[in-house]
Amino acid sequence: MRRRLAAAALAAAAAGCDLLTPGSTDGAETTVVARRIDLTVDVLARGEIEATTASPIAVPRVPTGALKVQRIVEEGTLVAPGDVVVVFDDTTLNVELDNHKATFRSTGRQIDRTQLQSTIETDAIAVMKQVAELERDNLRTFEIVDRAIYSEREILEDAVRLDNAQGTIVFADASLLLRGEYYDIEESILDVERGQAAGKIERVETSLGSLVLEAPIGGLVVYRKNWRGSTVGVGDTLWPGNVILSIVDPDHLALEAFVLERDAAGLAAGAEATVTVDARAGRIFAGRVASVAELSRPIEQDSPVKYFETRIEILDDTGPLSPGMKGEARIVTARLAQAVVVPRSAVRGPADAPFVLVRDGSRIVRREVRLGAGDLVRVAIEDGLADGERVVLGRASDPGEPATLAGELPAGAAPGGPAERGRGAGGGSRSRSAARGG
Repeated sequence: MRRRLAAAALAAAAAGCDLLTPGSTDGAETTVVARRIDLTVDVLARGEIEATTASPIAVPRVPTGALKVQRIVEEGTLVAPGDVVVVFDDTTLNVELDNHKATFRSTGRQIDRTQLQSTIETDAIAVMKQVAELERDNLRTFEIVDRAIYSEREILEDAVRLDNAQGTIVFADASLLLRGEYYDIEESILDVERGQAAGKIERVETSLGSLVLEAPIGGLVVYRKNWRGSTVGVGDTLWPGNVILSIVDPDHLALEAFVLERDAAGLAAGAEATVTVDARAGRIFAGRVASVAELSRPIEQDSPVKYFETRIEILDDTGPLSPGMKGEARIVTARLAQAVVVPRSAVRGPADAPFVLVRDGSRIVRREVRLGAGDLVRVAIEDGLADGERVVLGRASDPGEPATLAGELPAGAAPGGPAERGRGAGGGSRSRSAARGG
């Protein structure tokens, strides 16, 4: 981009020299005659063709995670609404679905087995309790207490059997309570596991229903590049939310370009522009600035040079163009009618106090000026210089000529000498806000 900007500057310099009437050249001194001309100031912007209307196609936000691309439509294909553009592989999801369904069925069988086992054990304990109650009732009915008939041992054995029957009844009641709580807890755990399996099945089925992506609008397929500059291909694994491609309207294109920060004075939306595209040499397209970024930023890593991102809408027929083509635009930032114009190299001094050296007969007069719009080569003089006056470029041939007017160089001063060289010729870089205010 720097080489292209330099070439553009040289071309502008040649054009600027043609518009000024050359003066005399004597030794190291060169003068030119300032003339009133119609001045058009433009800046260079370089970038890439993009569509103004686009519908991004992204990996669906499925709950199962990353998806693998099985099929994708070729870049540059024209699609209609509803056409399939991307298909993701379902092999892994089908395996997961089978596993989750097996888990769901297995958990259901465990619940059935637990319920059956609980019923069997409950019935067994209930039978044991009934037997104990019958034995207790029988012992109470035929209680042995007559010591005249029964021996002491028989009486004690009968009392022990009664106590055992009553203990069995208490144990059965406690067992029924504890067994019921135990199986309730186990069944609740199995219900949770079955619910989890059902949730996983639902998520996988949701993902399986999102594997085919269709074009929401008709247009041209353009792949989205990642930070490495590569695009998506078959077999790539992508995470949900990543944009794969865009469906763009090829009839509405714009140049997404960048303008050097120092050249952005006067750059604003609505400005006229002409666009040329590398792949369509010789064609010039009319354009208009659609938007300009409010803040400048670097576009190259570890580079301090900043640019304003600018979108130039192409107004002519865009049939020969397609997104991704490289191109550049000349954006008009000012049009001045009959302005006094001099080469920018003729302007000396700091940006807040510019001046020029005017050849007045045998004298060199220092003349403070107010600068107007300009480009890298030419600048308009709003005040301080008249049409037809001769300004000095470079060093003067008679730096010792005495000054007789206010503002003239003092004797012994050397125009273009070390004190003046390298100060910048009126202006330097300005922000877009400063340009708008001035």
